[in-house]
This record gives sequence, structure tokens and C-alpha cells, in this order.
Amino acid sequence: MKNVNRILCALPLALLAAQSQAHFTPAPCDFITGGGWVIADSGAKANFGAHGGCKNGAYWGHVNVLDHSTNPPGHLKSTRITGYLMDPALPNARDICGEGEVTHEGNRFAVRFRVRMEDNGEPGGSDRFGVHLNNGYVLSTRELGPAGPTGGGGNIQLHKPNPSTTGPVPAPTEAQMCAGLGSP
Repeated sequence: MKNVNRILCALPLALLAAQSQAHFTPAPCDFITGGGWVIADSGAKANFGAHGGCKNGAYWGHVNVLDHSTNPPGHLKSTRITGYLMDPALPNARDICGEGEVTHEGNRFAVRFRVRMEDNGEPGGSDRFGVHLNNGYVLSTRELGPAGPTGGGGNIQLHKPNPSTTGPVPAPTEAQMCAGLGSP
């Protein structure tokens, strides 16, 4: 019986520890902006422009990714932002989740996405970007620099909170925001 009580007492602490590692909407909320290009796994450029955060009790932003590994390039354009998350283990990174549309070879497909943006200082070469789509496409999070055959270019900027950067109350769960997609 002692062992059962010990396990039951430890269970809530273990659950709290696990919950503290989950991604969550930062409070106070902030916002992130960025653009540039990285080299995809195929060796082709992938250009991106993205911003997101909280504004007046809701999530806002836009994501645009153009992968040049095919001709014509595949294009992700967001249509709705459904979440904005941080991971306490990566305090300079934010994930933007949402719904969008991929245009590829003249066809359009509805997708869910999760974008990771990480601001690691200026001038931006150490910043990181990645994207995960529910159709199986993944551009793993990678550095924007150094320029050259394996690098990229651009800059990501994490901005401080201000009076308008308030998120939804209560915030949806990570699964609701990101449709079960993991970080890229």
C-alpha cells in the first residue's frame, strides 16, 4: 500500500512537469516577423516570408513559402492563423500554426501547417526557419546562414509585447491550434 500511495502522490507532480514542457501561447504575448531563404533537402532554395503573434484577443499573421525544388515551384499561402506558441526550452523560437493553400503544378490543395521561426540575434545568419504540412511535406528547421551552397539568408525578429498583443482567453490547446502537427 505504501508504494501505491507513493506512486499516486508522485503522479500529479509528473503530470505538472510534463505539462510545463509543452508549447503554449506566451503571456504576455509578443509577435515575430521574418523573411529570407534556406536550402531545402532537395538542394533547391525555399523562400519564405512570415509573421505572427497575438493581437486584440486573437491570433494573427501570414505565412508564405515558395519551394523551388519543383518546376513550377510549390507555394504555401496561409488563409487563417490558428495558433502562436513558444517552447520554454527555446525562448527565442515561436511556432505559427494555421490553415493554408498549397499551389503546385496548377493544382490547389487545402493544408494545415506549423512554421518554426527562431531569432538568434543580428544580423540574422544564426536565425532558423522550418515548416511542417499535414500532407507530409517537411522543411526541417535550419539556419538562414551562412550564405553559400548549404546556407541561406534573411532575418527573423522576435518583438516585445505591447498593449495590443493580447491572445485569446482561454487559449486553445496545442492540438487544437496545430492539428496535431509537430514542430518542424
